[in-house]
Amino acid sequence: MAWLRTPSIGLALGGGAARGLAHLGVLEVLEEAGLRPACVAGTSIGALIGGIWATTGTAEAAIDKTQAFVTSPDYRKAELEYLSKAKLGQPSGWAAMIARAMRQGVFYSRTFLNQSFVSQESYRHNIEHLLPDVAIEDLRVPFAAVAADLLSGESIVFRRGSLRQAVSASGAVPGVMPPQVWDGRLLSDGALVDKIPARALLSMPVDVIVGVDVSTELASAPNMKRGLEIITRANQVTEWNLRHARKVLCDVMVRPRVQHVNWLNFITARPAIGLGRDAMESALPELRRRIREARVRALIGRSRIQLARRMYRRGWFGQPPIEV
Repeated sequence: MAWLRTPSIGLALGGGAARGLAHLGVLEVLEEAGLRPACVAGTSIGALIGGIWATTGTAEAAIDKTQAFVTSPDYRKAELEYLSKAKLGQPSGWAAMIARAMRQGVFYSRTFLNQSFVSQESYRHNIEHLLPDVAIEDLRVPFAAVAADLLSGESIVFRRGSLRQAVSASGAVPGVMPPQVWDGRLLSDGALVDKIPARALLSMPVDVIVGVDVSTELASAPNMKRGLEIITRANQVTEWNLRHARKVLCDVMVRPRVQHVNWLNFITARPAIGLGRDAMESALPELRRRIREARVRALIGRSRIQLARRMYRRGWFGQPPIEV
């Protein structure tokens, strides 16, 4: 009977660069609690961590693989390490980080003549060392990666095809990582359209959606005396509103306290794993309550997810993404 079945969990892993290592801690706690996600959707670093977890099988194996890579000679860290050591402060989001880097001249010489700060070769090298050459449909769990089409503005959700290709597109942060050409489209960071990819889970067999947000909150407004500062602030406001619009789709929101973690320094970001654990452990009572509610709703035929799916199909959460 439906009410006897344990409701399935869908995990929406958001973007946040090195801060996204907190996702590994979240996955570890869920596994220990016997609440292994049935489906995973990821944006940017969330897609990468979700892909590593889906191919390794456990959070422990995913942590080992990630840590082994970022500390190995194969990790071509020179380009990102240069940015991580630049005195950029603690910017609130990619837009602020890039703006500060531009003010220091860090980006000018590389991005004036090239598509991105990190070369296509280095980006491909890193992805190939972290992910096997497998099809998404062959993974242990249903998986989705969200990317943005820079030409049409549409949200692209990869549910099949090359895992490497999907994750590369989802993580192509504008100006930092190179955009990816796919089927006549120019794909970039999924955070541009879905900072927390909960929408992608509405088309997957889940009953409870857990969102993990590793981005920063909207900081107090600085003295905006220059045009670049105003542009940066406008981007932050847009991102903040988009993130909150997506949160309504989540039954449980997990927010690891990773604001102090350097966006670009993966080697020193290991504490983020523990912060992810702390946040998920704090959210476990709420998650268990939501699971109980989902079981009752299944019994009486009034699932919150079913309602959200109807609203989604009617365009309440924006233009539905293109699913491939």
